[in-house]
Amino acid sequence: MATDIEKQVAWLTANEHIRSVIARYAKAGDDQNNPEQMRQVLAEDAIWEAKGFGKFTGRDVIAEELSKIGQEMIVWSLHYPVSPIIDIADDLNTAHAFWWLWELTTMRGEEGDEESNWLAATYECDFIRAADGWKIKHLVLEVKKVVPYQDVPSEIAP
Repeated sequence: MATDIEKQVAWLTANEHIRSVIARYAKAGDDQNNPEQMRQVLAEDAIWEAKGFGKFTGRDVIAEELSKIGQEMIVWSLHYPVSPIIDIADDLNTAHAFWWLWELTTMRGEEGDEESNWLAATYECDFIRAADGWKIKHLVLEVKKVVPYQDVPSEIAP
């Protein structure tokens, strides 16, 4: 039977591993939704959904569809996942997390023009513990606001 200290250490370990998955997901996003990096954080039967972007099922489908978005629509990004609230199940095999997203983006419009934006969003995400670590099982991105901003002209930038 596990002691209270062993349970606490297992919970803290799971919590940190999930935070790492969130960070690696954001890093993959900053690399134009790098499909190989995305596959590493997704469960085989994962679901990814966001209004305006689509709903994709399966690790490989998600990785490829997000890669297309990174190549065609959101051509540059810098993700700041903020303060994840992680609820880990008592069995330490599943978890749910909520976090905020603050993101700088360059988005390409239908006409091919590029616009710099601030993007504010939230994530709801279920995780599972697999043999090779924690994975995203079902992720829902809800974009709250996209606001254009002007880049600093190069003659002003440091």
